[in-house]
Amino acid sequence: MAPRSFLTAAVLAAWLVLPASALRAADCYSADGDSGELNFRGEAEGAPFSGFFEDFEVSICLQDSDLTTAEIEVRVATGSATVGNRQGDEALRGDDLLAPERFPEAVWTSTAIAAADDGYRAEGELSLRGVSAEQTVRLSLEDVDGDRWLSGNAEILRLDYDVGIGEFEETDFIRNRVDLRFDLQLHPITGDQ
Repeated sequence: MAPRSFLTAAVLAAWLVLPASALRAADCYSADGDSGELNFRGEAEGAPFSGFFEDFEVSICLQDSDLTTAEIEVRVATGSATVGNRQGDEALRGDDLLAPERFPEAVWTSTAIAAADDGYRAEGELSLRGVSAEQTVRLSLEDVDGDRWLSGNAEILRLDYDVGIGEFEETDFIRNRVDLRFDLQLHPITGDQ
């Protein structure tokens, strides 16, 4: 058998013995501010504060409900952050903090996901205020009453992304660590979406 014919036959044979799951397209889902929550908590002058993002989009594609195969992208409109009062919201949207006029979007993209003792650990890259850095996110995926939920949390060091410069840079005033928590009801993405 000629080398080219042998190679063609080998590839065809390998394709025929692949499990159906390997040939099947990934299942893709989406979530946004209407179907989930993206909350944050921090401390200012020793007192806790909390807020949330109103406008965000999440897309996730995975094989056979296996989170380790997932590719995830999260896009957050930085100007949609709110802590529930005008003074706090104005500070968040100022040039020294989120600066949405210059940096309207924050993006996190997964690069690798592995099982961990408490669920899954996703490594990825967060781009915020023009700075990109590695950011770990802890995840869980559950089916509840026929609905699929993606939940998790992350600890973000805001100064790594230049969030809080000027008067907000002092960590005795605003704690460096910001705790992020999300609960997202996932909706299947169909071919016509």
